[in-house]
Amino acid sequence: MSGAIVRCLEAPPQGWESLIASDPGATPSHRPELAWSMAAVLPGMTARFMVVEQGGALIGGTPFVIERRASFCWVHALPFLLPGAPLGPGPRRAEVDALVAEALGAVVRETRAVGGEWVLYRPSGPEPDAAALAGETRFLEASLIELDRGIEAAWRRLDRDTRYGLRRARLEGLRFGQDPEALEESYALHLAQSRRWPGHRPVPLELVRRLLQAPPESPGGGEPIGRLFSVRAGGRLLTATLFLDGGRELFAWWSGSREAARSLHAVPFLYWSAAEWAAARGRARLNLGGSGGKASLEAFKRSFGARLHRYPVRWIGAGASSWLGRKVAGLQGAMRKQRFRGEGR
Repeated sequence: MSGAIVRCLEAPPQGWESLIASDPGATPSHRPELAWSMAAVLPGMTARFMVVEQGGALIGGTPFVIERRASFCWVHALPFLLPGAPLGPGPRRAEVDALVAEALGAVVRETRAVGGEWVLYRPSGPEPDAAALAGETRFLEASLIELDRGIEAAWRRLDRDTRYGLRRARLEGLRFGQDPEALEESYALHLAQSRRWPGHRPVPLELVRRLLQAPPESPGGGEPIGRLFSVRAGGRLLTATLFLDGGRELFAWWSGSREAARSLHAVPFLYWSAAEWAAARGRARLNLGGSGGKASLEAFKRSFGARLHRYPVRWIGAGASSWLGRKVAGLQGAMRKQRFRGEGR
């Protein structure tokens, strides 16, 4: 890419929001509020933005986070397996991808990183080549409800049982809406469920609080990146899901439900209502996330007519670290062996 330069910045340059708006693959993770919130809440985290420019114009880039603990570093793009594929719409996407990969590889070497990850989720088009970062590539899956052809087309893709359940939910008087005041109750339900999931690491509550409150200086126009949607019956909370909103996508991050939610079809009612909300605001898709290899969860998401999208995650190796750093990486891997890291090729 003749004349292009790559810079590592503490904040995105002018034009970042326009870049998000112009890239059909943009996700909520590209909004700078997410990386900044992580840096403010998570110990040892520092937000950075790898940007590609040419002639003073911004043409691509991605946020990432450097984590420091004691004398060791990790590079995350992004933590919690949130997407970190570069923005870079147009015919120069592959060049932008290559430059960002080389620059992230340099950061890994300069910091002598113990590990980390680069999550290469991109809903369409080729994924970046992550070979510049030494490590292992695994594959994750996301279930995507396409909304770019309108909510009526999405409704026709629902299976018959799901449509029946949604009609029943409306007849039962279930109510859907944004419900940030229900955060503590929703989070408690989520924790109670997630204790049964081997290796699961809950998102810190304080991080969620920050994401639900957009600061006045937010580049996203004052709109929060976090949206807590709930379904209630007679005022009682049945289920709630925290979504991340931005770019062309609404992403379901975590949820919590009561036992009664199942028989009342509350969970599918919440997801479908969220899809209607997203479509009305011009989002191109609702990302229901992965299923962690659970067949029942995969079947539930297929019932929405969701498209299964497979994408790579590069687990950064400790080759650039010291001998002690490599020992730390080995110990960390042993402690986290129950966490789902994706499937092989």
